[in-house]
Amino acid sequence: MSHLHFQPTGGAAGDMILASLISAGAPLEEVSSLLQGLGVPFELSSERADVSGLRALHVRVTHPREHSHRTLEDVVGLISNSSLPRRVVERSLAAFRRLAEAEGAVHGVPPEEVTFHEVGAVDSIVDTVGSCVALELLGVESVSCGPLPLGHGTVSAAHGPLPVPAPATLEILKGSRVYWTEEPRETTTPTGAALMQSLTSGEFTESPPPMTLRSIGYGAGTAILSHAPNLLRAAVGELEGPSGSLEILEANVDDVPGELLGSAVDRLLEAGAPDAWLEPIVMKRGRGAYKLCALAESGDRERLISLMMRETGTLGVRHRRVGRSVASRRVVTVELPYGECRVKVGELDGEVFSVAPEYADAERLSRESRVPLPRLYEDARAAFRAAE
Repeated sequence: MSHLHFQPTGGAAGDMILASLISAGAPLEEVSSLLQGLGVPFELSSERADVSGLRALHVRVTHPREHSHRTLEDVVGLISNSSLPRRVVERSLAAFRRLAEAEGAVHGVPPEEVTFHEVGAVDSIVDTVGSCVALELLGVESVSCGPLPLGHGTVSAAHGPLPVPAPATLEILKGSRVYWTEEPRETTTPTGAALMQSLTSGEFTESPPPMTLRSIGYGAGTAILSHAPNLLRAAVGELEGPSGSLEILEANVDDVPGELLGSAVDRLLEAGAPDAWLEPIVMKRGRGAYKLCALAESGDRERLISLMMRETGTLGVRHRRVGRSVASRRVVTVELPYGECRVKVGELDGEVFSVAPEYADAERLSRESRVPLPRLYEDARAAFRAAE
């Protein structure tokens, strides 16, 4: 599985993220071509930047001057009605919704009533959606990022001067690991924070999972920093071995019939969730309920969350990144006196440690042959050992 790790040495902004991904191998022409599906006029160009002796890339978005501001609904419509790939749409909308939630919390209004100013401009939209397009072109399935650096001072905004970090940036990064620097300027912008938080679930770590490096890119910021090179590094690679990083999705439900919850588990599995299950829980006032859970690859998170909401009516789904270690596995078919049965075989370091008949096959053969299920399990394991 392809993974990307960001090292935000100088910070993170929308243009730096896009530049690092293009520098890592996402073709500029293809990024620009796919972005035409947004239906807004713009031109995307890149130029070389030398930062501390390193060859980096800077991107520039030019467009006709605008005088209007956009609401979350405007941005969602622009992206949802485009011809962009599904995962690009999902990743882009996740970032903008996170921005709207943060701006709404800061200004005391619902996210739907937030009016984007700087973030609603064409260049910010191109930076954000373009970064998601670049991830798709690189084939990136999961993303991690180091802790984001925050500067200090003030920055000019549509509402007037604001403290650095911008209030929306801090709101977005609540619950995430960050650190303050001595830089008297904005190093991580709301757009950069929203992209990193939505792509990684806000779990920032210096140590990416083990992977075989494929490409490396450097995105350059425009300012000259006094304490660090103004660079964002993107390292793309393939995760090593069977271990990987997933996200766990959870929703507490107390008003859904059991048969609908069982159907929701089945639909999550059919939709590609590596696993899905129900847990009995006790909610407030001693009310019995269930927790619907599913594992998801990072790129499938929003799609599976939408499925959980549609199938159960829940208004919220928790998600967090989890590690997973898995054994090598294979499925073999064994011949029994009563028919064929598939057997799942688990191995560690080339040694078989688990032999488990597939329940569906075993139950069917048990019913047809009237052989007790425990005996059939024993026969299937014995047949595997004999064949090996």
